[in-house]
Amino acid sequence: MEYGAIIERGKVLTATETGYTVVSLDRDGIESTLISAIHNETYTVGDMVYFFIFRDGTGKIVCKA
Repeated sequence: MEYGAIIERGKVLTATETGYTVVSLDRDGIESTLISAIHNETYTVGDMVYFFIFRDGTGKIVCKA
């Protein structure tokens, strides 16, 4: 299986106990599936973040932008 991901700038759309949904600011119309933070950081709706999504749909938030 081949994986590949790039770091993108995004904005947190939803924040739940199980993860976050992020919309890309680099690619118009791209919204993540439910992803988690790489270091168990806590984010709130509206936070600007850096994140990545693998080709299989999984991903992580790296840090605040």
